[in-house]
Amino acid sequence: MATERAFDHPNKRSCQPRKYRLLRGIRRTRLCFSDPVVTFEMESCHLRLPLSHELPFYKRTFPHYAQNLGRIAFHTWQKYPDLTMIDVGANVGDSVAVVRMFSDLPILCIEGEPRFFQILEENTRKLPDIELDQTFLGVKGNSIRGIAVERGNACIHLGSGPSRANICTLSESLARHPRFASSKLMKLDAEGFDCKIIASEPELLQRNKPVLFFEYFPESARNAGYKPFSVFPFLCKLGYSTLLIYQNVGRYFMNLNLNQINLLKDLHCLLVELRGFCDVAAFHKEDQDIATNVQAAERSLRQELPNDMHP
Repeated sequence: MATERAFDHPNKRSCQPRKYRLLRGIRRTRLCFSDPVVTFEMESCHLRLPLSHELPFYKRTFPHYAQNLGRIAFHTWQKYPDLTMIDVGANVGDSVAVVRMFSDLPILCIEGEPRFFQILEENTRKLPDIELDQTFLGVKGNSIRGIAVERGNACIHLGSGPSRANICTLSESLARHPRFASSKLMKLDAEGFDCKIIASEPELLQRNKPVLFFEYFPESARNAGYKPFSVFPFLCKLGYSTLLIYQNVGRYFMNLNLNQINLLKDLHCLLVELRGFCDVAAFHKEDQDIATNVQAAERSLRQELPNDMHP
């Protein structure tokens, strides 16, 4: 789930303490030889992860990193007590750790990168109500030519040729895990495939109307063969209405309605110009109450900011 280029991600290097810079230097030197698995304490969980993973540094700079997903899960769970969740791009289980801070809902973790999946198995072995599926998600006809792993992210390249990983559709994955076929919450962090996966499952979305939490990264989506902006009219047609926009570090940014096309275009163009991305939470019109509750929680958290950060 961790990644670096948000559309206004601050550069902290100039204010890093000397000891911190030294430790990062030692880490870089160590990674020239190997990338061992280490232990990192996150949200009272002891996560195993590769030394190259950037998650510890994001948590150091942004202590509440990714907790917005936990809040969204909590408020959705309040309305739907039998809620289940699908985690597409589960990585090493960091999203599971965040969500389990706020609720005990069952989670299907889908991850295709072999090493991440192995660590995911280790990190979730003692947690109840977790199911795992080792596969990447795409659309029918996709095949994997290669996988690029860097700084805690796995990016797949499509094309013919031998591959060490599987790829399938979301519906095919759910057929193997029927408990999650009616999930009302879906998180996607699929390195550019998010919008493509969403747009490939109209029947599923129309039936379940899940709350969606996904990464909107125009440049990466185009590399995956999809025109990302088309996901917004697609969701509107299915009855989705409200979008909450976040920095990728979990900071609430703004609320948009799917009929505000010009504002959505402005956001899209900004991200294209900056070669950046944001996170989007999309709510069906039947779940406007959840969107309202989550937005109220985000605005309440703003009151905890230092005085000079308030408008």
